[in-house]
Amino acid sequence: MKNNPVAILRLVFGAVGLVLCAVAWLLHHNTATFIASASRTQGEVMRLLHVESSKRNESGTWKPLVRFKAPSGEIIEFAPSSSSSPPAYEVGETVDVFFDPNDPQDAMLDGFFSLWGGAAITGGLGLVFLLVTAGLLFMPASTPAKRRRPR
Repeated sequence: MKNNPVAILRLVFGAVGLVLCAVAWLLHHNTATFIASASRTQGEVMRLLHVESSKRNESGTWKPLVRFKAPSGEIIEFAPSSSSSPPAYEVGETVDVFFDPNDPQDAMLDGFFSLWGGAAITGGLGLVFLLVTAGLLFMPASTPAKRRRPR
């Protein structure tokens, strides 16, 4: 059983899958907790910010710069951490915003990817790793060479 590649794969894929699922749960929990205590308002997309390209996407991506008015009258501008190509929003578009009433700078767009994208991607990857682990459970730990019987 020493250095059995299938057993090692089971262990590694299982551990990675569990860690990714735990991270997904934490991301989901943090977002749900934020939404439960957040205030909601509407903001406006002021402009689109260009995010420098990577080798995979040479044209780059775009994220909105959103402005909203806090209950105190303070004007808040923020940009979400996620970006897309093509842009998911248009300049002048009205968007729903969640923000922390005690710290209005802590704000998030009310959109699936903005709120749940990190948890969904991490959880999906964790599920794939756990499914591979489950598949590896059905592989024999060691596959003896088939011997031919002399006739």
